[in-house]
Amino acid sequence: MKNKLIILFSALLTFSSCSDFLNEKPISDLTAESFWQSGTDAEIGVVAIYSAFAEAMSPGLWDWGELRADNYIPHDKDAFDQKEMIYNTMSNDNQAAYWTNLYNVISRANAAIKYIPDITMTASTKNNLLAEAHTLRAWAYFYAVRVWGDVPMYTEPIEEISQGIYRERTDKNRIFQEIILPDLEKAYYLIDKTATKRTRVNVATVCVLMMDVYAWLHEYEKVVAVKEEKVDLLSKSRWGLSALEPTTFEKDWRAMFFDDETTEIPIEVIFKVAYDELGNGENLSISYFASSQPRVFLSDKAKGMYGILDKRFGSTQWEDIGEGKSQLKFKFWPDGTIFIGTGRIYSDNDLVIYRYADIVLLYAEALNALDRTPEAITELNRTRTRAGENPYYVSDFVSSDEVLDAILDERQKEFLGEGKRWFDLVRCNRWKEVMQPINGMSDERKVLFPIHRDHLNQNLNLKQNPGY
Repeated sequence: MKNKLIILFSALLTFSSCSDFLNEKPISDLTAESFWQSGTDAEIGVVAIYSAFAEAMSPGLWDWGELRADNYIPHDKDAFDQKEMIYNTMSNDNQAAYWTNLYNVISRANAAIKYIPDITMTASTKNNLLAEAHTLRAWAYFYAVRVWGDVPMYTEPIEEISQGIYRERTDKNRIFQEIILPDLEKAYYLIDKTATKRTRVNVATVCVLMMDVYAWLHEYEKVVAVKEEKVDLLSKSRWGLSALEPTTFEKDWRAMFFDDETTEIPIEVIFKVAYDELGNGENLSISYFASSQPRVFLSDKAKGMYGILDKRFGSTQWEDIGEGKSQLKFKFWPDGTIFIGTGRIYSDNDLVIYRYADIVLLYAEALNALDRTPEAITELNRTRTRAGENPYYVSDFVSSDEVLDAILDERQKEFLGEGKRWFDLVRCNRWKEVMQPINGMSDERKVLFPIHRDHLNQNLNLKQNPGY
């Protein structure tokens, strides 16, 4: 029998743009075929994918992409899962071992990809919605394979028990070749190249995600091709690296992360996940970084990596609270923000996932890998010098490995709190060199996360990652 649509569409009804849907037939009474009928249905269905993605990114953005690296130390209390990640003692009941939220994204994207093509609506709108669905599905799988390696593969919504709910893990390389890369190519072809909304997938999002995927696969020629053949065609007035002048650096830097409806989003911001306390809910950013008992504090290494000239140091990003502890408060919230007690804000700030700085530094990494070292250093200097540091010169390095280390150092300084450091260390095979002196990490099997025991108990076709 057909499953009812159990996607959490009810959350969408709180969006102001969806207020007219309150009088529609209850979703719980609809089958998939009876729901996907109109352009409005298609829009709701795609917004549901974003809602699931927002849930996956909080706290997945930090748990999967950053906490296992060298940016943080855990709070002494109430941070058990974070301690395991930071100290490399992860167990199979850690919250980060769950992949449920990513598969919610995949399930909803699969439904949209299946049903939207048959809906009567304008071709441009249909194509753009499909582009968003393909991108978000690729993105969810890209997270999954980086975190767990081989994972179960689903390309159709599960609507019949006979389709097989509980599947074995599929080789990650097959997922790259059959889902992630084809989805992104389709998305680039279908996407509205003029759309610039930063809380929806846009052409720049597709491009930077392509670059990120190809860099992970070490297909650096393709990273360069995307940059030079696609990114360089984008409007320079809509997409680019923010200038960040020295006299206004702190204001302009922080403007990329604050929610301020009175000012235009800086051209550097490519994609951010939207949260709304009255809509799709809050995220865990305050709980992680800014509460009276945050889950994590900045490590001494993270604070010590900034040079004396670097304007990203200190009050641009963090607050020292005594006893050698610092909270990452200032990067994401204005001065004077109240996080607890009377007048506190809700934890519904948007989370920036990609900035143009990512394009610049991924391009630098690729150029360096292809022995185009002088060009790589030029790109590296774009973010380094705008932060106030002196430029690098070719004569400063004796090998491409040294240039790569400089690029990774720059990425660590540039993207603190943005969920990238662990993935950077794994992609560039620096995880052992960096982490062994800190937490003793030396077992290559532990680079992947464990699969949560609940998944193993529910699906007997799964086998745990070695080492756990």
